[in-house]
Amino acid sequence: MNINVMLDEPLTSNNCVKLVTELLKYILYQKQQIPFSYDSLCQLHMKPTDRNSSSVRTLLNSLKTTSEHLISQFHLKGSKIKEIAILIGATIVSPKLYIKMEFPPNILNSQEHYECKHASRKILLSLMRSMLECSEFQDALTLPLNPTNTFVLIQKSDTNSMSEFFLPKPQYVPPVKTSNCFVIKLQHNDQIKCNCADVVKVYNEVSESNYNKSTDVEFINNLNVNAHVPYQWYQSREVIKGFKFLR
Repeated sequence: MNINVMLDEPLTSNNCVKLVTELLKYILYQKQQIPFSYDSLCQLHMKPTDRNSSSVRTLLNSLKTTSEHLISQFHLKGSKIKEIAILIGATIVSPKLYIKMEFPPNILNSQEHYECKHASRKILLSLMRSMLECSEFQDALTLPLNPTNTFVLIQKSDTNSMSEFFLPKPQYVPPVKTSNCFVIKLQHNDQIKCNCADVVKVYNEVSESNYNKSTDVEFINNLNVNAHVPYQWYQSREVIKGFKFLR
């Protein structure tokens, strides 16, 4: 089932990562893979001898590591991410829940734009509104599920050598025919322009015209290179483990 999310402004690479990580936190809590919300887990003060300290620490570290590597993937030259999938279940072959997020093709590089002009709050609200309005999606989230594994996969075209964190899965076929499969489509009007007053400039000795020319050539070259590299799925090495709170 498709969940269409209409956006009022272009997405930046940092906003894409923010959407994925917040969606991941939301799903983990709603599917009872974590006993409390992510923010509540961060505020827990537990002694090292507490039986839950290891599980909480492992979960927080897993989310942090995954988020950091997603950021590096979106900023990696020669890499173009098309979509990201979150799977909950024992394996990626037969998950209990499959959620895929599709990105628009023209994502802005956060390193070249003012983040203050591309706040994520409005985009997150649009995503949450669309998910709450989909009754089938909410029903799937409320189905009880014992703690299990959560996997993060990305589909990308990449001219770089193999990543140490995201491992290629060339034969992987998403289980799109399962009943609990949802595709979140992020969309915005191509006519919408960047609302930055100016693009962040790199301070070096080249003139502004030469800088713009070189970045334009580099952008076109990246498009041409990626056009010949097929998209394929890559699986995160980090498997997020669900757990229950021991009292």
